Amino acid sequence: MTTIDDIVSTPGEILREEFLDPLGISQYRLAKAIGKPQSAVSEIVNGRRAITAEYAALIGKALGTSAEFWLRLEEGYRLRSVDPETVKHVACLV
Repeated sequence: MTTIDDIVSTPGEILREEFLDPLGISQYRLAKAIGKPQSAVSEIVNGRRAITAEYAALIGKALGTSAEFWLRLEEGYRLRSVDPETVKHVACLV
């Protein structure tokens, strides 16, 4: 059974669904505004590329948000994406 905790949006989905689509901004237009290739923006939007500190700063400036907002989304996504089995058998050292 899928729960709300099982549904993890990528930062790119949030970028598209909460910013680009409602504001009528195309991926191409965002790419031009931040001076980066449209292919890179597309990869972020489609969840195939992480938002780096550089991209976070550029996207934040272009959309009137902070770099920290985008980095926190990315960090949260990465942490929620870790398979609990990966860390299950790690011994606590402290």
